[in-house]
Amino acid sequence: MGLTPVERAAHYAARSPHFAKVTSKHLAYFQSVLSKPCSTSQRKGNMLTDTEAVAPFNVDWMGQVQGATPAVLMPTCTTHVSEILKYCQAEKLAVVPQSGNTGLVYGSGPVHDELVLSTRLMNAAPVVSKNTMSVVAESGVVLQQCQEACAEEGLLFPLMMGSKGSAMIGGNVSTNAGGIHFARYGSMHSNVLGVELVTAKGDVLNMMSTLRKDNAGYDLKHLFIGSEGTLGVVIRTAIKLYPQPTSKQLAMFRLKDFESVLELYHLANSHLAECLSAFEVMDGESIATSPAKDVPYERTCKNDVFRLGKDFAAAYFCALVETNGGNEEHDFDKLSRFAEAAQARLGDKLSGGGQYEPILSQSAAQSEQLWALREGVPVHLASHGLIYKYDVSFPIDKFYSIVEHTREILYRQCKMNPDEVIVVGYGHFGDGNVHLNVVDLTRTHGDQLDAALYPAVYKYCAAHGGSISAEHGVGLQKRDYLHLSRTKEAIQLMVDLKTVMDPNGILNPYKVLPLE
Repeated sequence: MGLTPVERAAHYAARSPHFAKVTSKHLAYFQSVLSKPCSTSQRKGNMLTDTEAVAPFNVDWMGQVQGATPAVLMPTCTTHVSEILKYCQAEKLAVVPQSGNTGLVYGSGPVHDELVLSTRLMNAAPVVSKNTMSVVAESGVVLQQCQEACAEEGLLFPLMMGSKGSAMIGGNVSTNAGGIHFARYGSMHSNVLGVELVTAKGDVLNMMSTLRKDNAGYDLKHLFIGSEGTLGVVIRTAIKLYPQPTSKQLAMFRLKDFESVLELYHLANSHLAECLSAFEVMDGESIATSPAKDVPYERTCKNDVFRLGKDFAAAYFCALVETNGGNEEHDFDKLSRFAEAAQARLGDKLSGGGQYEPILSQSAAQSEQLWALREGVPVHLASHGLIYKYDVSFPIDKFYSIVEHTREILYRQCKMNPDEVIVVGYGHFGDGNVHLNVVDLTRTHGDQLDAALYPAVYKYCAAHGGSISAEHGVGLQKRDYLHLSRTKEAIQLMVDLKTVMDPNGILNPYKVLPLE
């Protein structure tokens, strides 16, 4: 649409006249609340109002949508949050909860002049318990910090993602994050044991527990996990931990076509079974755009078949297969036998005619190098042009069809040049989560891409048994397409719940649910 980030925000939703404007009286109240040390944290909160200071909180991670918050409220504890939300509910002041702000669906930033409630100061050191195999972490704790605290105690935090250095626990819980180990450990729904939160009315809901089994009444925590900050603000969470693997093995395979990827996955399930922890897939275009250096496979930026005009299928695929276990020698032998079985079963489809043998990592350094290939893809793509990112899911046999369909639309129907607009597919194959990225390298095709992609991509998901949101949520970006993945009855129940729990609709407005 050729819109600026501010214009794009307004395009998604006009400011609701139902909400009050923030005044100096309101700011004075917030300052009085945040200037008091909390009884639990013993720390004062903070409030930012300077234009330069609030600027990073106004813009989403991709720089596509920009709001204009008058203030960023930074509480340090439950009491601060409770008093703030009670006041905002009474005064009809809209509030956006925000932690790391690394989401990709415009879900954690202001659309207009909503207040930003940042959890960044709720960042006490995670408390790890070996006895309960759990960690208690506040919402402002960075994911990597939580992982490292658990690792120091010989335990594994179940969530791993490329944004681990900036994503925070509050956002992970609020979006029901999955990550690369979803197939082994599940999402936040699978791993959250307890949660403390503040509802939109300002009521404190303490459901903290480290019990693995507790069937006493409704399990209310699951209402808030994945609700994207529309029902309450997560304060702290108890999360299930696992034994830290003493053996991590990694192999990289190059395959000629998607059918071979599917066959390799089934083979991995049968040969690696209980120790398979990740099965990541990247198409040839993903490999070509990754910034990782000195990778074992050649970088073929201009050699993909579809670039040469012969076809629009990717020239090849790469799969990263990881196992977690407890015996280095046994696990390496097991992965080696799997690689041999794959070579015997797939032949030239696996080896590329003998030129590219499977690579079994021989060291932690080489494993890091191979993972860098995968983790570098999204960051590198975002730096090279105007990017359209789709986080969708499909049954695994249809995993790559959305990429092929998008190339068909852009290259054949819209006659776009593959050297100006690239279409990339990669993701978590084990759970069917494909990251479809379309990058306008020239930054000149915005209007044409908007017309071609929306809502075609989401309609394709609905027509082929997929979901419009695999792990990032709905946010602002996918709000108008929620009906493609949920029935009208289910959406109405969501609206009813929102109305009961947030009567004035102050918490993260304009997001997730259809506009009235």
